[in-house]
Amino acid sequence: MTSMRAVVITEGLTDGELPSAFSGMEDRRYPHLLDERTPIEIIELTVPAERAAALALALSAALKSRLYYAHLIDETRMLVAFPRTVVDIPRGNEDAIAHARTVGALFDIPDDQMRFAEMWDTDHPDAPAQPEADAR
Repeated sequence: MTSMRAVVITEGLTDGELPSAFSGMEDRRYPHLLDERTPIEIIELTVPAERAAALALALSAALKSRLYYAHLIDETRMLVAFPRTVVDIPRGNEDAIAHARTVGALFDIPDDQMRFAEMWDTDHPDAPAQPEADAR
């Protein structure tokens, strides 16, 4: 069975909790500095690829109405969950990346927090290297 990795910011969830559909999928939680100054908590999960679209929709319904998104990623595609909206980005598709950044701007997400093209190679391209997070 193939899977995707989901990355969610706890503070972006309307009630601070993952939707029940994610029960039993959580791998880890760790602190992160957004923009090198705002402390947040990251939740990483492994989700079955065949359920990824439905889970992305569940995340989109659970997100606060502005400033946050979540994403699910594998080697070939990324599903970005914005509030009430999901954008599918095939790896290397610059038009889809530009579209996702345009959608994110509608929710006041800073452009430098939407570096989707880099996320296949770097978990948090908006932050300096954090060996303590990588070591867990």
